[in-house]
Formats: sequence, C-alpha cells, structure tokens
Amino acid sequence: MYSYKRGMVLARELISDQDDATEVAYPKHKKTFSLLDGQNLNGEDYCIKTYPVKIKDGFVYVSATSD
Repeated sequence: MYSYKRGMVLARELISDQDDATEVAYPKHKKTFSLLDGQNLNGEDYCIKTYPVKIKDGFVYVSATSD
C-alpha cells in the first residue's frame, strides 16, 4: 500500500466503482489506484498491494498473501 511515513493513508479514502473499475483515491496527493490489481491509475511506476477477498455466509475473508 502506498504509505506516507509508514501510515496507512488509503485506509479511509474515497472508493469509486465506475465502468467495472473499482478504484481508491487519495485526494491529498492526487493519486488513484485500481483495487482489482493495485495499478497506479496516474501512470506512475509504483502500485499498491492487493489481497484476494472472498465473501461467504456474510463473512469477509481476506487472504494473508498478496496477489
């Protein structure tokens, strides 16, 4: 995850789901990332880590290993 002084800066930011592209935006630094694959949607080289998620019987399961 893109961090600023090791802070989880994307933890409470804007999430959008448009045109089948779920993304998270960090407006302070004007950065946007795909939640599907972690790609930086601003064309820069760095990305964020993504983790496989499964929802079953109302519970959300997140894998401990990154994609």
